[in-house]
Amino acid sequence: MLNSNLIDKINKICENNVSLHGYSNLEYAEEFIENTYPIDTTQYPYAISIGIRINDDITNTINIPGAEEAYLKEYLEVNNKLDDVAQEIVTLIIKEGYDAKSIPASDISSKDKLAGELSHKLIANLAGLGWIGKSCLLITPEYGPRLRWASILTNLPVPYCKNMLKSRCGNCSLCVENCPVSAFKNRKFIKNEPRELRYDAYKCNNHMDELEHENRPRLCGVCVKICPWG
Repeated sequence: MLNSNLIDKINKICENNVSLHGYSNLEYAEEFIENTYPIDTTQYPYAISIGIRINDDITNTINIPGAEEAYLKEYLEVNNKLDDVAQEIVTLIIKEGYDAKSIPASDISSKDKLAGELSHKLIANLAGLGWIGKSCLLITPEYGPRLRWASILTNLPVPYCKNMLKSRCGNCSLCVENCPVSAFKNRKFIKNEPRELRYDAYKCNNHMDELEHENRPRLCGVCVKICPWG
């Protein structure tokens, strides 16, 4: 049964602090999640996705030497804001007698797999906020991929999305063609497929290592900048 008063409070927090938010039932991807991530969906059957848009003027400077520090600053500030909002929601949910935990905006829990504790993009996709593109980014109708995400896992029943958005990428492959290290394999997202069939995370990570060695910020973002939906 929905706790409408609590959901209203969560909605209010989100409306005042983030660009997009949505609710998901992890049952729709239960097998994939439990086979891929250290998450017990019986303990946390629902999730809340929150996203904050990155400033367009800053996103448009991505990959321009000398302008990258502004992107790094924005990236870190948005991540911190997401983590703060997520923790505020977790605290509220727990105070009302439910269980909840947040997944930080920038979280690599497995350095071997270069993956976080759970995919924010998958959670946002399940929440109906967008589709996962050929870049493996979450693409939203409103802002394209120009957002950062955080997630809250909970046992609080939520008004979850029942109709996920289908891909609107069509024949576009700009992200694939413009990736500086050809990390993307031009495959459409299929929920139960491993990420490796679509994306070589090690190529991406090695490229950022090279940027760091050049005394540049350890960020790329060409696929974020180039997407027509942005």
